[in-house]
Amino acid sequence: MSKITLVQVGKDNLAEKYSIPEDINWLVLEPENLAEKVAQLNSEEKKRRRRLGFNMVLVTDMDEETDLMALDNFVAAHTVFYASTVESYTKDQEQFFKKKLAKPVLSEDMDEFMSNLEFKFFSGQYGDTVAVNPYNYMINPGYKGEYKIEGQKYLILDDDFGDEYYPIISNTYNVSVLKDRKLEFWLEYIKDPGIEIKLEFSRPAKGYLDFDLETWNVTSDNLNKPIVIDGKNTEKVFNINISIKGKGKIKLGSIHQRQSRINQGFFLNGGQRVVDENRDELFYLFDPGDMKPPLNVYFSGYKSAEGFEGYFMLKKMKSPFILVTDTRLEGGSFYLGSKTLENGLTKAIKEKLDWLGFSNEQLVLSGISMGTFGAMYYGLSLEPYAIILGKPLLGVGDIALNGRLHRPNAFDTALDVMLARIGENSKEAARKLNEVFWDKFAKSSLKNTKIYASYMKEDDYDPNAFYNLTHKAKKIEKVIGHGYTGRHNDNSPAIVRWFLTEYNHVLNEIRNGEMNGL
Repeated sequence: MSKITLVQVGKDNLAEKYSIPEDINWLVLEPENLAEKVAQLNSEEKKRRRRLGFNMVLVTDMDEETDLMALDNFVAAHTVFYASTVESYTKDQEQFFKKKLAKPVLSEDMDEFMSNLEFKFFSGQYGDTVAVNPYNYMINPGYKGEYKIEGQKYLILDDDFGDEYYPIISNTYNVSVLKDRKLEFWLEYIKDPGIEIKLEFSRPAKGYLDFDLETWNVTSDNLNKPIVIDGKNTEKVFNINISIKGKGKIKLGSIHQRQSRINQGFFLNGGQRVVDENRDELFYLFDPGDMKPPLNVYFSGYKSAEGFEGYFMLKKMKSPFILVTDTRLEGGSFYLGSKTLENGLTKAIKEKLDWLGFSNEQLVLSGISMGTFGAMYYGLSLEPYAIILGKPLLGVGDIALNGRLHRPNAFDTALDVMLARIGENSKEAARKLNEVFWDKFAKSSLKNTKIYASYMKEDDYDPNAFYNLTHKAKKIEKVIGHGYTGRHNDNSPAIVRWFLTEYNHVLNEIRNGEMNGL
């Protein structure tokens, strides 16, 4: 595990007051020679053929000579903080704090801020539902009632379970936790008011083979926010059981497990969550970049491991960006959801546009494979300057139908999306699922939006996607495309190369237009 490097810009070393864990590299840089010290550190790292980077910066002292912009290339947005007594003296200092979305720390909150630093500012991200999802649930063999499995989305029960909690579910596989990480859990479920839920977590008290268990419970009243489990100073496995009581219907979904950052965001520092009344989630991460147009929004493709995709790709472009990821089902649910979920994500993108002072003509949506559906679908509401697609997928119903003959057992997620949105799996349901996109398209206008798409000519997921963009979608006036021979996953490197080439073309077009006052 790589060492965490945290920087204090100030004079009084906080490490003398607070106990800093051994695996944290705590650097104190004096405000008056900050630029020189950062340049020296960067030179030393280059000699070791490593890249200089700081997981967090806390500014406790500075004056008008302090060059905060010297830190710009070495610390990410959402990881800069300053003591509430610190004031900006120059426009550059103000600009640095703004583009890093820096947050003040009140003196009375400093103790809490300085605690659990190793949990809040580590490198990387991870989450999944591998161990705890309906496919891997073990139902109590003593339960004699009926139940139904709805794809890989829900286990459905409808019964009178009594007045005491009845143990109904155990997970087939244990959940692992790393040393110096906290795990965060989120259970998907929909239930009648008469049903109550209890999650029971247990782990060996001393070691893997220890028969004594540490056990604790979380009930319905405390399930409205993610449950955080401490992994400090230990590497152990957890077992999770679900108990229910009362009378009525309940749909039990997956339990998401993620490396928690406590109060510093989801997955990566600054990651935000949109959650609806059905406990479905979408996540997004905003980075202001250089705060110059355009705002690039990238929708992650299919991925069974939860987290954001494309961070370094978008970071390299230097422009402001938003990463969006869908953690539902196995690999994502094509960004479709309730009005609460869809409107919440659309609102978040519009809010970031307003914060930057940009118009929709300074917005670019993009994605690869599953992410292309998200880019096109939300593009219908946002009407951006451009939408950039790699291996476009528009007919999710067609993807589900094609699985039977072209890709048996290769992508059953499409069937789960159909169940979740339409409520059944059939040819008619596939048609209705396709129309979710085209009905929205009929009410939208992409007259001023340019579409760039690299596609596979023998695509075995949605072979008609590019044809429909150029023929069925007559409202779109400009589509630029390039086709490659092969099925959906046969030549991803070529698709990505074309995707990035056109992305750079669009960025230059917008930037040059801005420079020319257009």
